[in-house]
Amino acid sequence: MLKYQNAQFDYEPYPVCYVENVLDADVYKGLVASYPPKDLFEYKPNLGHKYSLSELNNPENYDRFLSQTPVWKSFYDHVKSPEFVENVLAMLADNNVDLGLRRLRVLSGRASHRASLMSRLRRQTELHARFEFSMMPADGGQIVPHTDAPNKLITLVLSMMEPDAWNDDWGGGTSVCLPKDRTKIFNHLNKAMRFDEVDTLKTFPFEANQCVLFVKTYNSWHHVAPITGPETGPMRKTLTINIMSRV
Repeated sequence: MLKYQNAQFDYEPYPVCYVENVLDADVYKGLVASYPPKDLFEYKPNLGHKYSLSELNNPENYDRFLSQTPVWKSFYDHVKSPEFVENVLAMLADNNVDLGLRRLRVLSGRASHRASLMSRLRRQTELHARFEFSMMPADGGQIVPHTDAPNKLITLVLSMMEPDAWNDDWGGGTSVCLPKDRTKIFNHLNKAMRFDEVDTLKTFPFEANQCVLFVKTYNSWHHVAPITGPETGPMRKTLTINIMSRV
């Protein structure tokens, strides 16, 4: 369902992939039109100023929304399929980012956050995909610099905005950054930093029907700087897909 033909890669300081027109126009239009309303979300101030709806945040609302919204249930089933994870791993390997997981892992649709007993005994990597609806206000929405939790292997952030609904002057792009104090680059355990503690190296603009994909590494620092739009501006809506390992 996701199309990677337009993928453009940066490899330093860690692998990041930017994809335009990542979904067919009709599919994208249907997902945007039926994106969940704000009152289903949970406010999450721990990493900035954002709202989340996921398996972990307001799970009852999440499950109910998916069961009542066929277009999103279909997309959810696709993301949860082994083929989705296989395709992402293959696309990365084709672009010289081989995580060594294609022959060594078990793909799992289990709901548990723990690997199965058999996988642990065999020391196999058990992968699963999870997705989160996320929105930030146009006036001050932000995600502070961090590197993601150790069990998040790959992250895909898909915009969910109508074309021309967002003003580029407001910001809202995903930025690659590094600590100004380079002795703090190593951050496997995902400590957060303040914006004034990092150098922004590159920002991928927030545009309709795009995907920003990055690989979790010891130095995969990224953020969304405080958005400067009006109080009456639209929410910055995204879908975040994480390919994760179970322990």
